[in-house]
Amino acid sequence: MRSQHIIMCIDSDKKILKKLEEKIGKVIDTSYMLYTYTSPEEALVHSFENIANGNEILMTISSYDFSSKGSERFLIDFHKHSPYTKNVLFSTNLNTEIISDIINQSSIYRIISKDLEIYDFELMILDTIKVHDQERRLREYQNILEDAVDRRTQELKDINVKLQVLATTDSLTNIKNRRSFFDSSEPMIAYAKRESGNFGILMVDLDKFRNINDKHGHATGDLALKLVVSTMDGIVRKSDILGRVGGEEFAIALPNTSKEGVLLVANKIRKAVENLSFTNENSEVIPLFVSVGATMLTEKDEKLDDIMHRADEALNKAKDSGRNKVTMI
Repeated sequence: MRSQHIIMCIDSDKKILKKLEEKIGKVIDTSYMLYTYTSPEEALVHSFENIANGNEILMTISSYDFSSKGSERFLIDFHKHSPYTKNVLFSTNLNTEIISDIINQSSIYRIISKDLEIYDFELMILDTIKVHDQERRLREYQNILEDAVDRRTQELKDINVKLQVLATTDSLTNIKNRRSFFDSSEPMIAYAKRESGNFGILMVDLDKFRNINDKHGHATGDLALKLVVSTMDGIVRKSDILGRVGGEEFAIALPNTSKEGVLLVANKIRKAVENLSFTNENSEVIPLFVSVGATMLTEKDEKLDDIMHRADEALNKAKDSGRNKVTMI
């Protein structure tokens, strides 16, 4: 339903209301609705109903006894719900105190003479409608600009989030990349040393991965990496940190985990990968194995690189001793 543009006239004298109807009716078309009221209370109630129904009250013309406090409150209460309405007052019964309260707490567009015969009333009506429409279009344009700015701001936020994800996530496996793994794990060193807690690191390498790529293709190799990551992710805890730190190398930070617990996780991963059923597009079974190097935080370790270097040494020993093994140093 299309909203209506409303002009409200309030006066206790029905003859004045009749004259207002005649004069306003000459200059408005069917897109405007004219309502008349003999009391401000009635006008206020009806105005709330119209506003609730989505109608716009573009103008009020008031001529009632402003010596009454209730009459004075009409424009003040009305302004809270329709702040852009152009309020026109006849100069009858207006004193400085009342007019100050109304101006300070609502708004008055014009104060005019009640002698409608000598005042160019129709021209004032047309001018008021024109000004109201111009201001309404300006507000609509401003809202459009604000919406556009809000959308652009949200788009930039979304882009920043995506860039952050891209900067910290390995694109193939969707786990942390090397930089993000280090950024997330490094603070745990100081915490573990301060709290005298256990902290372990695993280095996991997919055995003979180059042979898989050379024999079955890189697409199959990528699937193998994703399957191994999915397997490890299902074993580690939410508090553990899993990252891809090389082509087929992965690191796992295990906070608050004893030496026995670290070895338990390492062997679970090794056995789980060994038991995977992985086939290529030709239904050929491709065996998968991992070697795992494990180490624990010591008092001499000052940064993550110290532990990672030792875990890497343990990984090399596991690979040198036949692969598909877990070695801890």
